[in-house]
Amino acid sequence: MSVAPERIKSQRINRTSAAPESSRTGVTFGRVVRSEWTKLRSLRSTWIILGITVILTVAFAGAFGRGYGSQIRSGEVTPSLGKAIDVTFIGLDLAALIIGVFGILQLTGEYGSGMIRASLAAVPRRWPVLLAKSLVLAGMAAAVMGPACLAAFGVCQHLIGADGATLGDPGAVRAVLGATAYPIAMGLIGLGVGAVFRHTGLAITVFVAVLLILPAMLAPALPDQVERNLLPYVPVAAAQAVYTQLPGAGGFTLLSPWPGLFVLIGWVSAVLVGGLVVLARRDA
Repeated sequence: MSVAPERIKSQRINRTSAAPESSRTGVTFGRVVRSEWTKLRSLRSTWIILGITVILTVAFAGAFGRGYGSQIRSGEVTPSLGKAIDVTFIGLDLAALIIGVFGILQLTGEYGSGMIRASLAAVPRRWPVLLAKSLVLAGMAAAVMGPACLAAFGVCQHLIGADGATLGDPGAVRAVLGATAYPIAMGLIGLGVGAVFRHTGLAITVFVAVLLILPAMLAPALPDQVERNLLPYVPVAAAQAVYTQLPGAGGFTLLSPWPGLFVLIGWVSAVLVGGLVVLARRDA
């Protein structure tokens, strides 16, 4: 009579042992996100890098705003609302570069320290790791760059003076939001590049060369028609199209804001998918 209860108990034990690893260890996507957030915020270098980015964003905006205001008052240039807004974010490429490298280090740093083995051992499916890193990076960058871009706009327009813009002027809010999105997108692209190459030096070299230097070097060498058709679709130009008020001021015409945003999202998605494919196929 005791055989049946023992058999039932054995079946329960077998079903428990056959349960998915994630259910036994309690690994959920929410916990993966929380783990990535803890790792990122616990690093002193995170806050140093983000603090420097904020300072540079506001400082460059102030410097360019003061210069543009001086040109207006001296009669060198005619006041322009669009130009006043665009002047705010002339130095934003540097912030985007810093956040992009920060995104690279978020993953390559773990490969360098060996921590990636523990991360992937805890989450064998791997895609939640990259997705969690992306969400944490995007959230942290948005929380920092949003106020930074808003402060940069205020400082710049104040130093321009009476001819400066306000947030109530057409295109001003879009410019601030687009300027916020630009470094976030570069950070996510950097994260994807880091996942593909895994080595910090190589990933940074590819990121800087392909995304920033190569388009600038190709522009003078390309026929005019090719330049007009190709360069607006590189990530930096697509990002600039989102927040720029004068799309033809850079030597070629940028895309309209919405197409520029979709192209930028396409670049981010493509690089992150490429990073995910490499992360899933390679050993840690």
